Amino acid sequence: MIETSTDALASLAGFTGPVAEFWPALAEAARAEARAKEALIYVRATEGEAGGWRLMARAPKGQTAPEFAALCPVHVLTDLTREGFAEHAGALLMPVHLGRSGGARQRAVMVLRGARPDRAALLARLMPLTAAPLCFEAERGSRRAGRDAERMAQTIDLTARLQGAGEFGRAALIWVNGLAEQFACDQVTLIWRARAGMRLRAVSHAEGVERRTEASALAEQCAEEALAQSGEILWPESARDDTLVTHSHGQYAALAHPGHMITLPMITEDDRGRAQSLGAVLLERRRGGFTATEQWALRLHCDMAQAPLQRLERETGWLIPRVGRAIAPSIPGLLKPRTAPGRTLLALAAALAIAAAFIPLPFRITAAVVLRTDAMAYISAPFDGYVSESNRILGDVVAPGDALFDLDRSELELERNALLAELAQANREAEIQRAAGKLSEMQIARARAVEITTELRRVDLRLAAATARAPIAGIVVEGEPAKMIGEPVRRGDPVVTLAALSSLYVEAAVSERDLSFLREGQQTDVSLLARPDTSVPLAVRTVIPAAAAQDGETVFPVRLTQPEDQPDWWLPGMTGVAKISVDHRPLYWIASRRLVDYLRLLLWV
Repeated sequence: MIETSTDALASLAGFTGPVAEFWPALAEAARAEARAKEALIYVRATEGEAGGWRLMARAPKGQTAPEFAALCPVHVLTDLTREGFAEHAGALLMPVHLGRSGGARQRAVMVLRGARPDRAALLARLMPLTAAPLCFEAERGSRRAGRDAERMAQTIDLTARLQGAGEFGRAALIWVNGLAEQFACDQVTLIWRARAGMRLRAVSHAEGVERRTEASALAEQCAEEALAQSGEILWPESARDDTLVTHSHGQYAALAHPGHMITLPMITEDDRGRAQSLGAVLLERRRGGFTATEQWALRLHCDMAQAPLQRLERETGWLIPRVGRAIAPSIPGLLKPRTAPGRTLLALAAALAIAAAFIPLPFRITAAVVLRTDAMAYISAPFDGYVSESNRILGDVVAPGDALFDLDRSELELERNALLAELAQANREAEIQRAAGKLSEMQIARARAVEITTELRRVDLRLAAATARAPIAGIVVEGEPAKMIGEPVRRGDPVVTLAALSSLYVEAAVSERDLSFLREGQQTDVSLLARPDTSVPLAVRTVIPAAAAQDGETVFPVRLTQPEDQPDWWLPGMTGVAKISVDHRPLYWIASRRLVDYLRLLLWV
């Protein structure tokens, strides 16, 4: 039980439940305040006689309630209006303050049966409760305003994301995904204008769009149905409206079982004020229908999204239609294709385009090129050891005989010293045996000395080879011994690769489909990536019959002639592009030769 009317008013004014639960709460609070046996609340929407009242709430709940006319005859209603309260048949009647609904003044009456007899104190306690509906409605309006402000912020945010999308398809996907998230939809579909009617352009949470399905065709028909009637279509609510055509919506609902759906048309006006259909958006939701507030928010979304979607449609797509749309507004009305001068101008332009297609232009083959050298030197380790000293890195230019790297000599020098000692010992032994007259032992000692001398020569050769030297003049293109100090190497392992700078040549990789156009001596212009602004004139020298795969196609190396004056900045491995001049061919042939070749292979003609 509520102890004071102030507490009851605060509880009812802050009531956050639905309207259907508010009126029973108000009746219970009034019954508790009046300590009455029963409290009833009747409401009617217009002024008038006692008839037409309907029961809104009853506390406690009962099976049936008496008619309002029996509790409040006309003369009692008149006294109630004049005095602010009335009594009839042991019941206390008080007016309840309401606002307006749809422009009509509402009236409500509270009837308390079996209330306590202290009427003056009772009226004072009940009077604030009669204003509770106004407080409740004001609180609801405040919450609605907050929700509307939040929806407006979400709409502005989503529109801003459309502005920065940069491409129509991406913007459409962002928009339908945003609507699906904001309105808790199972699926949102955007249908947009195309040359042959309306076409499905985006589906929420789907990167690709499948247009060749029955559901897609019916969705497009739903859009055309809404556009034809220039208004939203709710399903299944609109099916009960005889003034609306919902045939396509019914077919789509039977196929997809969306539960509830709404289709909103997107219509704008052209420069002459004529209606122009842009498209429609179809929203599906199984958990419940779309309220009037949500419909208002969706219309706002559509109105704000139309302009950025239109702009992105104009700015994206094929180049020729975009150019046409950009030029069309600036063409004078007299020269547009629908007029006689416009048709003449269009025919003249077509004739000029056909004539231009037969103009012979230089036909050139494009191929990737790379600088190579005829002389390469691979310097390997002469024996197993460790790199002890070097200062050579990639890009160093060397002359013949320049030191490249040194292997560690310490073990070889120790071995040489040991061999020298053994050689001296063997020679002394031979002299001793000769002096003693032991010829056989002398021969053995001399043979041992010869063997040690041979081993000593082998060690000397290794010591001489411990310093690896450049056999040719060139540049270090592979291997950096300066970064290998202390690293073990095995005999024969490549350590440094040199490329000669004096014998560079250009090799082009020509596609096999262009090979038949090549002839020896054809002029070729080569530009390397290192200096794309510099072109070097060369000529075709020979085609090397060694096919290779490059970028998914078969190419053949074509060697070009040496330049008359080789640039000093050329280095082995540089890449670029070559333009090989073949002859002059018509423009239409140059533009269509690849397609014609493909069709010949495909159709075998």
